[in-house]
Amino acid sequence: MPWDYAETEYAKQAAADEVWRLERLINYGLGGKRLDRETTRRVLPLLKIPDERRAFLELILWDAKS
Repeated sequence: MPWDYAETEYAKQAAADEVWRLERLINYGLGGKRLDRETTRRVLPLLKIPDERRAFLELILWDAKS
């Protein structure tokens, strides 16, 4: 997963900051992993992600019908 960080540095940062970790997973790929629904729902307003990804996540997290 971490192509631009040393594995140990990535692990430290990911453990310290779940918002940073989720932003990286959403923006750069999940690598076969799944997002935790409750964590994603809780921190979604804080994530710096493209609007279309945010809209998609809102759709699947809250089963929004438009």
